Amino acid sequence: MVFLLLLASIDSAAAIGVETIRKHSQGSDAALVFVHGLGGGPCSTFESNVASADAAERTFECQRYEPGKRTVKGKPPLSWFTIFERDHAAALPGGRTLGDIDLYTVSYMDAAPAMMSATEIGESLARNPEFLRILDEYNNVLFVAHSMGGIVLRRAIVRLQLNGEQARLDRIVGVGLLGSPSEGAPLADFVNVWGCWLPAILRKVCWGEYVAQWYGAGWHQITDLQTLEGHNHLLAGLQTDWGSVIKARQGKPFIVSCAYETVAEIPALKLAVVERIYTHTAGCFEQEPITQSHMALSRPIDIEDNRHQWLRRTIVEALQRVENFKLRNWSQNDPLGALIDQINLEAGQPRPSGALGETVQVRPESEAEVNALRLKPDNRDYGGPTWGALLKSIARYNSCLKVQSDRRRREHEVWTKGAVACPNSIEAKRIYACDLRFCS
Repeated sequence: MVFLLLLASIDSAAAIGVETIRKHSQGSDAALVFVHGLGGGPCSTFESNVASADAAERTFECQRYEPGKRTVKGKPPLSWFTIFERDHAAALPGGRTLGDIDLYTVSYMDAAPAMMSATEIGESLARNPEFLRILDEYNNVLFVAHSMGGIVLRRAIVRLQLNGEQARLDRIVGVGLLGSPSEGAPLADFVNVWGCWLPAILRKVCWGEYVAQWYGAGWHQITDLQTLEGHNHLLAGLQTDWGSVIKARQGKPFIVSCAYETVAEIPALKLAVVERIYTHTAGCFEQEPITQSHMALSRPIDIEDNRHQWLRRTIVEALQRVENFKLRNWSQNDPLGALIDQINLEAGQPRPSGALGETVQVRPESEAEVNALRLKPDNRDYGGPTWGALLKSIARYNSCLKVQSDRRRREHEVWTKGAVACPNSIEAKRIYACDLRFCS
């Protein structure tokens, strides 16, 4: 008994981590992070159990947290990660494609034996260095969570807000929840009542434990999935805290998208695991029906599959909101050189953990023209969510200004091509513009 208690008390944070699925060697400014449900795995949850990948396609494995090759009819299973490879050319806002996004997947599949609650798993995830590194490295981070993974993810995000980690929170631009029991699952109520009605001495063979594992919930967290009608204080508290997160995100680029199953997991009993009414949470204004069972929600089988299409639309809308968001502004009446100086001054100052640093390099041959470039008059100030986006919004209306960014969109090179000297300016204080009409 003492040995079992020691095992249960081991800090299972070591069993919680992030597996890299796809990472561009030249960097990227956007990442998508998958989060599995309890009873699932970081790779297996997102692998089809009926379709296999083509022989020439790239397949993916979770060698750190879920080693071992799984097969479908003797071939590697088709994963959502491989579908992203198939759909790599799909256009995204900001000149990106779906292939530009780095992919990660969270693992906490070993947390159930350690008897951690969903809250404790989420709290541990919020402290995990690999998880925090993603929020520090990328301008735009999106999540897609299946089943109770959505509860774990939202608890981690709530913890970031409680810790005042605003810079990291601002990087999270989208959350997709697939069949997440935000208000509990009736199946959990049923299993809690009837899952272990046998004598306590036979608890090790409780049928409820096996049912819970089959339907994506560890036995030790099953009470975390009870409905709010069952007085689930954990979920009630999370719903309140998550509402505070959504309120704080108002006016910023952020989207929550929810989907739910319409096919019963056990057709004979017409039993769905998480019905529509139980997927509602703050920020989720509409819940999209997916014609699949609960366990199949996270296993699309082609590009046109409604599961993949839902996620792609979520990504597009999130990144479009980023492009539309006016965080950085610059007046048309202020010289461009002052903006360059401001960006580099900010980059040289100490930054809080998670803050984004952007730098600008002006080509020497264009330095005089860039510093004294008069911008095209506009009815409103130029704007963008980052310094790089602001520079590109200026270049969009001033054709002689050229801006080139690295894949992470943190280092920007600026130069001019075809700028003209304004005739009414003296040589000592020469003013330039992309069009003589801008000189007056």
